[in-house]
Amino acid sequence: MTERDGAKVTQVLRDAILKLDLRPGVILDEIEVATRLGVSRTPVREAIIQLVADGMVVREGRKAKVAPLDFDDMPKLYDALMISSRLVHRLAAEHRTRRDLEEIAGPMREFDESTATGDGVVRSEANHAFHRAISAATGNRYVSAFYETALAGTIRLARACFANTDEFGGSEADGILKGHLAETARQHHEIYKAIEARDVAAADRLAVDHYHLTKNRVMTILVAESQALAEITDLSLDTWDARPIAG
Repeated sequence: MTERDGAKVTQVLRDAILKLDLRPGVILDEIEVATRLGVSRTPVREAIIQLVADGMVVREGRKAKVAPLDFDDMPKLYDALMISSRLVHRLAAEHRTRRDLEEIAGPMREFDESTATGDGVVRSEANHAFHRAISAATGNRYVSAFYETALAGTIRLARACFANTDEFGGSEADGILKGHLAETARQHHEIYKAIEARDVAAADRLAVDHYHLTKNRVMTILVAESQALAEITDLSLDTWDARPIAG
């Protein structure tokens, strides 16, 4: 196994967890995962170790499973997101490079384009990439690790909350969603401008605004979808449509 093999498996599993293809509570059997991905057990084992460190997988004895979504921990999770987000945006504005700006602008444009498609998965991935690019611009891997752990946790919650919604159903909810997406895109551009201008104070303020926008949206949907979330019962790998990793 090469270091690259382990990184590929880690990315595949992380993406599957964030997309809820691997649901909270699913046991990650090393042999089965390795077979599905067409790799040896070693990179799978290394990937699980990394995902445990990231808080996305937990150990129960010798078993590893996708970390449960603990809704009782939401206040603590969002506190962590608030603190880390402000720090990340401030540092990004202070230390960003021209290359960092390019890395941030790419997913920002992808998010803008995705708002017209109705594809919530594409939007979620573009949004995640946008915020990870800002995190990378800090140049501080310790701060980035703190922020990205909280970010991943809130994205999993958001995906769970939105899993059963009809995002473009032509109803009043459709207009609410479109308004939210427009405001999200607007804030992304304002954040980018602040980081580009090295305006630390503005980046900090916008991080707080964006935090409240995201949290309020998730809390609204969570109340509406709480029953559907409670009825998720499939906790196996059987429905995971995993493709072998290309060499």
